[in-house]
Amino acid sequence: MRVTETAPREDGPPPLDEAAVARYLADNPDLLQRRPELLALLELRHDCAPATSLIERQVRVLREQNAALRQRLDEILSVARYNDGTAERLHELTLELMGADDLQDAVESLRARLREGFQAEAVAVVLFDPAAQAAEAPLPELADGDASAYRSLGPLLEAGRPRCGAPEAEQCRIVFGASAPRVASAALVPLLGERPIGVLGIGSTDPERYHAGQGTVFLRRLGALAACTLERLMRSG
Repeated sequence: MRVTETAPREDGPPPLDEAAVARYLADNPDLLQRRPELLALLELRHDCAPATSLIERQVRVLREQNAALRQRLDEILSVARYNDGTAERLHELTLELMGADDLQDAVESLRARLREGFQAEAVAVVLFDPAAQAAEAPLPELADGDASAYRSLGPLLEAGRPRCGAPEAEQCRIVFGASAPRVASAALVPLLGERPIGVLGIGSTDPERYHAGQGTVFLRRLGALAACTLERLMRSG
């Protein structure tokens, strides 16, 4: 007895051919009325060669505009999802800083969270000498006596807002120390309490990661959060 092997049956409906599509349209003449979005995908030519009909040209322009709008919508949704994720990570960092027992604990939380949740390659927290917070100088003196070098951060602190882009060589050296040669772009965030208390540096080896044209809303919130926490712990310590 001869046994003939049959090919395994594939799941799902069989592929449609043109004849099947034509029969379906003939049986459902109101399809395009029920599904008008399909019209934007169909190629309908008017026989007016060699010229192109005005209707065809209008349809082509509308399709191009529709494609551009869809791409823009996808970009907006992508940014919205990214911002939602950033807001959630900032919330988690807030809770962790609220539970910090001391200054060292808070600084380590900042470094760890920014590296893990925000994909930061270099994170530095520069704090001015807490004993000098009552000084009359525009910038507090520093515990290591290197106040003249740290005064290069003055314009950043006076501006009172984060600065993104390629950092100035001296500022990069001060903030990132031994990691400075690897930092191609950075976000420098002033930590402003009742007086300037320091600078938070977030660096990347990618020169395009932080640039002058990017938004700084989350960086501002991060700076305010970090400044409030660190100033409180500096005073209590």
